[in-house]
Amino acid sequence: MQLETEKVQCSADAATIFNHLNGKFENYNGIMPEDVAKFESDDTSFVFGMKGVPEIRLIDKESIPNERIVLTAASSKLDFDLTLHLNENEAGTEAWFTFEGEFNAMMQMMIKKPLQTFIDKLIHKLGERFSS
Repeated sequence: MQLETEKVQCSADAATIFNHLNGKFENYNGIMPEDVAKFESDDTSFVFGMKGVPEIRLIDKESIPNERIVLTAASSKLDFDLTLHLNENEAGTEAWFTFEGEFNAMMQMMIKKPLQTFIDKLIHKLGERFSS
């Protein structure tokens, strides 16, 4: 299953956004949607929970400075990546999330809409956070 958000324009440069989030899991709390009921972070990961969805722990998978941050689920039960893409331009930085995961048809049917809504809210919060 692949999902993608719309692209938002941020006034901040790519390095500012990248440095704020890369490896700094506590900073993801600042872009979490209001309907996230739980958020906890430590030095290696963060956990978030939403109503009707199991808690999810994300860890770093890959980072390319000022281009992308790839987070992956820490549990083998949920196999997915959440990627923040950054594309610097003359107005600042264009940012968007992609989600890629392998789920059975029943699970995919249940989580597709709430997951799309979640990542859409996430990118809008990021856009608000990094625009003047």
